[in-house]
Amino acid sequence: MSNWNTNPYLNKIKKLQSMESKKLFDLANLEEMLGGDKEAVFQMVKIFLQATPESLSELVKNYEKNDMNGVSKLAHKLKSSVDIFCVDDIKADIRKLENNTREQINMDEVPGLVERIDSILSAAIEQVKEEKVRLGDMLYKNESAG
Repeated sequence: MSNWNTNPYLNKIKKLQSMESKKLFDLANLEEMLGGDKEAVFQMVKIFLQATPESLSELVKNYEKNDMNGVSKLAHKLKSSVDIFCVDDIKADIRKLENNTREQINMDEVPGLVERIDSILSAAIEQVKEEKVRLGDMLYKNESAG
C-alpha cells in the first residue's frame, strides 16, 4: 500500500490549494503603465489569458521532448508576462530556466524549475481569469444597466 503523502498528484493538488489562497499576481504595475485606464488593463488581461496558457503548454511540451532550445525561447517569451503581471514567485525561476537551457548549464535544476513555473503560472492564470470577470463586471455592468 502506498503512502498517501508520497503521491505526487496529491502533493501537486495540495500545492495548488495553498496557492489558491495567496494572490500570485498584481495588476498595479500594469495599471500604472497604462495610466489607470481600466479598459486598457482589461484588454491586456484578455491578451495575457489568450497567449500565456498556450506558451506555458508549449514550454512543457518542449521540455518533455527534451528540446531545451525551445524551452529557452518560450521562457524568454513568458518572462515579459511574468514581469508585467508581477508573478513575483517565479520571476527568478523563469530567468534561471531561460539561462540554464540557453547555456546548457545546471541542467539538473531544469525539471524542478519547469514544474514550479508550470504550477505557479497555471494557478496565477486561474486567478487572472477571476480578475478578468471582476474587471468586466466593473467596466460593463453600468452599460448594461442603462
